[in-house]
Amino acid sequence: MGVPGEAAERGELKRPRLTALAALVFAAMAYLYFPQPAPEVAAPRADDCVQLHLWTNGFHTDIAAPAEIFPADHALRRLYPEAQAFLIGWGDERFYRADVFSVGLALDAIVPPSPSVMHIAYDAPGAAAYLGPTGDVAIAVSREGAAGFVAYVDRTLALDGEGAVIPVAPGKLIGRSAFLRARGSFHLFNVCNQWMARALRAAGLHVNARAAWLGGGLLKEVRRERWTGCRERD
Repeated sequence: MGVPGEAAERGELKRPRLTALAALVFAAMAYLYFPQPAPEVAAPRADDCVQLHLWTNGFHTDIAAPAEIFPADHALRRLYPEAQAFLIGWGDERFYRADVFSVGLALDAIVPPSPSVMHIAYDAPGAAAYLGPTGDVAIAVSREGAAGFVAYVDRTLALDGEGAVIPVAPGKLIGRSAFLRARGSFHLFNVCNQWMARALRAAGLHVNARAAWLGGGLLKEVRRERWTGCRERD
């Protein structure tokens, strides 16, 4: 049977642990949700507007962009020279390429860090249909924002010594897509939707990239921030 002195000592030992845990939780919440400054990128205007399109099945997101915003000699345009538009996604290599959902692959994707790939499709009607039932939003960005988006893609896309993309496997749309080698590891704090949110910030949207774990939440945030496409601005 314990004595009062022992109980007090156990209580004193628990307090520092609880304090440390509370501090850790506070630090994590502050990191995830503390307001971030808005990107310093010009807003779109009627005479300065490029339309992107975000798609999600609630979990994963892809973004469609006109091919013309990429330089004529860009690696993606050399891969698909006839493309009018690209549908771009990023994710864990094994999980993204899998044909069926696997809890084991999902857990392996987020712990520990794992290799990533970029999925590129082009000009396929309804290309985002491979995601299954989807929600979508048209996004207006300025040409400065479009250039920032391209630069962000370039920082992720791995190239060989000749500046060409590095194919990993055929993509989800037969004949019109490919998985390409990408830079950056996939893990709990760098999942596909966080990557996409950073791409949107590079394009000028004021979204929270740190806490963008699910595509549905990111889509809602984009709609609150800037839901209007260029054609609707005419």
